[in-house]
Amino acid sequence: MRKRNFLFLVISLFAFVSVFAQNSEETDADTPTLKPTFTLGVGMLGYYGDIGNDLDHYSPLVSRPGFELRAGTPLNEWLEADLYVLFGQVSASERTETRNLNFESKITTGGFMFTYNFHHFLKPDRQFEPYLSLGFETVEFLSKTDLYDRNGNMYHYWSDGTIRDVDESASNASDAVVIQRDYIYESDIRELNADGFGKYDERTFAMPVGIGASFLIGESFDLRLGTTMHFTFSNFIDGVTENSEGGRQGSSKNDNFLFSSVSIRYGIDLDKKRRKPTHEYLSPEEMDLLVLNEDTDGDGVRDLDDMCPQTPVGIPVDLNGCPIDTDGDGVPDHRDDEPNTVAGAAVDHRGVTISDEDFLLAYRMYMDSTGEFANVEQSTIATADGPRGVTRGRNYVVQVGSNVEGISEEMTSKILSIPDVKTLHKGDTTIYIVGDYDNLPEAIERESDIEDTGMEGQVMVEESGELIDITSTVDSVKATMNIDPSHVVDDQTVLRVQIGAFRNPLSANVFNGVPNLIELKGNDGIIRYYTGSFSDVNRAAEHKVDMFLKGFEGAFLVAFRNGERISLKEAGATIEGPETVEKDIVSPINVDMISFKVQVGAFIGNVPAEVMNLFIEIGEVSSVKGENSIKYYFGDFRTRVEAEQAKEDLISQGLNDAFVVGAFSGHIITAEEAQRILDL
Repeated sequence: MRKRNFLFLVISLFAFVSVFAQNSEETDADTPTLKPTFTLGVGMLGYYGDIGNDLDHYSPLVSRPGFELRAGTPLNEWLEADLYVLFGQVSASERTETRNLNFESKITTGGFMFTYNFHHFLKPDRQFEPYLSLGFETVEFLSKTDLYDRNGNMYHYWSDGTIRDVDESASNASDAVVIQRDYIYESDIRELNADGFGKYDERTFAMPVGIGASFLIGESFDLRLGTTMHFTFSNFIDGVTENSEGGRQGSSKNDNFLFSSVSIRYGIDLDKKRRKPTHEYLSPEEMDLLVLNEDTDGDGVRDLDDMCPQTPVGIPVDLNGCPIDTDGDGVPDHRDDEPNTVAGAAVDHRGVTISDEDFLLAYRMYMDSTGEFANVEQSTIATADGPRGVTRGRNYVVQVGSNVEGISEEMTSKILSIPDVKTLHKGDTTIYIVGDYDNLPEAIERESDIEDTGMEGQVMVEESGELIDITSTVDSVKATMNIDPSHVVDDQTVLRVQIGAFRNPLSANVFNGVPNLIELKGNDGIIRYYTGSFSDVNRAAEHKVDMFLKGFEGAFLVAFRNGERISLKEAGATIEGPETVEKDIVSPINVDMISFKVQVGAFIGNVPAEVMNLFIEIGEVSSVKGENSIKYYFGDFRTRVEAEQAKEDLISQGLNDAFVVGAFSGHIITAEEAQRILDL
């Protein structure tokens, strides 16, 4: 009977967990999933009843062992529900001048319990939390007493403190032999019926009340220390009550027992997600704020502004999040063995200045064909913008000019005669560079070729749009090179497409999708834009058509050779009749491709629900994905006045951050620039 009851309790535990797991899987995706938990505990059972009830001498450390198994789930962040079973033994012995009693009872309990963890009063990042518990249970007990030794001799307790096989008052007491208790509880107390209680029920209800503390020792494990008093509804566990006879009489209080335990609890994550019981789900606004302010490397500069996102921990950084480089030699202070390098000096990977002798040695190693340096490891140098290898990783170019105010028509023709020329902008200055070489000698030879055409050239290092002066290094290498002074540059025809001429510069967004763009400002103050570099007239003509379709209606071909502008017929074009000389056309842009829109939002991550509802309500909202966010635009208006009116209407509907922008050929530009193009 007792085995069947115990089996029923265990089956109930697992059935509870199975039902919970099924319900958790069917839970709506917006509802936080709670973990079912299993707890295994071991502890000591102490007894409080009619036998040995002297509390001053009670200690759970000398009581009987007990074992507990729980299955439960958090109902919310502060309350947990458990089903459990507890089994073990309780016992007590009492020997006084008036009575000698002992018993041992096998205890099996099963029930449910609620546990409160004080979540409302504790910090979210806690590793320790106290708890209180209260429950209801059934208790089964089987109580026995030790009346006989192994040989079947009944215990008789004498006044001198000994235990003998004959009663002290018997006629043959002189023949009594001292015996010892064997602590084998062989006699069923209910069956003895010493007090005439009959077949009383060996099952009762109880209310367990507990207190303890839980320690978080891992993502899914808790260590619990606690003690629980089980207040039963029965006074028969030890077989002694207030109705017992003679010296056996006890009190009317019910029998109770205490379980002091240590246990391990494991939580099963049904969704295999990291458990965060003390955190709530973030709203879209909080997610946007989190991304905007995230600082992965912990250097104090948020990721969106951090130019060096993997800075080592503890290294001082500048406003861009990059390690501080006081002397500007490209080697951060924490790795710089020479912290006060002279400006512009070439340094090695430890920030130490490389002498001309060292550099020449490296160059000789690079140019070596005799095997003199075959077993020598080539060194690496660095410049003011970072480390660069002498034989690899260099990006050498030739600067052929620059301007702020404007350049002459003659200089313009010379620059446009170079097929691979490109422009860099530094503030108000436009710089023209040629070539892209991995090694220095090739760049020096290209510089010589350019100077043969009558232009001045200077070899520079280009890195991330920055030019680095290496004049001293170039001079040292030139001294070791044999450059043929009679070298003649072959004639080469270069055809380009001029797509615009304007009195004011246009933003880069206007020229999105335009390859090989070159910007030249002449002495007349007109800024001309060219695209492409072709030697074949037909390919140049196809490129002109592409530019026309992009909205540059005034695009036309120009040709150059040996630093001079030539006719298209000289360039190889077949032209019937006299050639028409194209004139610069101010604002040769198809104004039908200019429009205005209203920007209504820019978001990282999800659009807030209330804003999305407004987008749906107003309709005609399109999105454009940018580098760091997604921007949303409303409408497509022919005039700025119409767009401004639409903006005011949108603000009145709650889109307070709305503003007007321009658009050209599908690319966003400022409203001012779009209007300026229309007004030309």
